[in-house]
Amino acid sequence: MQVEFDAKYERSKKKVAKRISVHKIEETEILFQSDPHHPKLALKKIVCRRDKHKRSIRVLGDDGFRILISMRGDIAYFQDIMDHKKYDRLTKNC
Repeated sequence: MQVEFDAKYERSKKKVAKRISVHKIEETEILFQSDPHHPKLALKKIVCRRDKHKRSIRVLGDDGFRILISMRGDIAYFQDIMDHKKYDRLTKNC
């Protein structure tokens, strides 16, 4: 699967890298590219009025971080990476 990284995702990745390993994030990205439905990623559909194609995956290592993705055809747009507290707040009233 093709993956594109949003500028916001890159900024969030740098911030989150202070709390978890960048290696775990990169492993997650590679695994998603090779097998987007791998059980370790815990791919989850998000009910969102603004973006019907929004999904999230778990960062490997189960550190409580998720990556927001918008899937359009065979391209996945990585949009943001965040902890569960922010994730719950953003996806509650999407």
